[in-house]
Amino acid sequence: MAGMIGNDPQDMGELATKLNQAVEQIHQLTAMLDSKAQSVRWEGPDATRFKSTQWPQHKTALTRVSQELESVKNLVNKQKQEQLNASS
Repeated sequence: MAGMIGNDPQDMGELATKLNQAVEQIHQLTAMLDSKAQSVRWEGPDATRFKSTQWPQHKTALTRVSQELESVKNLVNKQKQEQLNASS
């Protein structure tokens, strides 16, 4: 929308919903992968390294992504609310 300043609260709400869905999907995916990574039948030094170092690093990265998306969702909701307050 040319010349528009501010945001469309409905559109922002839809974005926040999509962000929340992504966060939930990442949580579910991380839990599923963590369960399998811990229970996979695999022995030896490579398995030990994977289970004790490599997988936890990747799990942390997935958790960080979900936290960042949660922050973005909160920002979108804040901006949406500010628009609603300004328009009242």
